[in-house]
Parts: sequence; structure tokens; C-alpha cells
Amino acid sequence: MNVTSTVKIGTDLVDIAKPCDVVTALKKMQLKLAVGGVRETVRIDGEEVTFMRGNDSRLASLIALYESECARLGGGKKRTRYAKRFRYT
Repeated sequence: MNVTSTVKIGTDLVDIAKPCDVVTALKKMQLKLAVGGVRETVRIDGEEVTFMRGNDSRLASLIALYESECARLGGGKKRTRYAKRFRYT
């Protein structure tokens, strides 16, 4: 049995061992969900129903999880403190 760490998120193939890449792919999906870009149409006995998928709050928590993991690994490190030097002459 061969287990791969690559998953498909939307149209992107992402390695789940790289949390920064997962965050980017999930954010793209969140944008698609927000603008109504993910739809499914089902036809049953001549009836047609269109569904919009998504759980935005769960997706937001998943993005937060991967953002923190990415920051822990140093990939999304933001500089929060700045050192300033000055001299008395």
C-alpha cells in the first residue's frame, strides 16, 4: 500500500507536508465559496436542483490551523519587532 501526502484542493495538487502551500490552496477555495463559484447541479427524474457547497466557518478554522503551522515552520514569518540604533556624540 502506497500512501501519498499529495491531495487535491480545488484545482491544485498540494503536499500536506507543506502547510504554507495548503494555506494558499485553502484561501483560494474560500474565495471561490465566498463568491459562489462552487456549485453542483443534480438531475433526478427531470427535476434539476443546484446546490452550493461549503462550510465557511469550518474552512476558516482549517486555514487558521495551517497558518499557525506555517508560521511555526518559519514559512510565513512576519517581522513584529524592529531594532533601532542611535548614538550619543
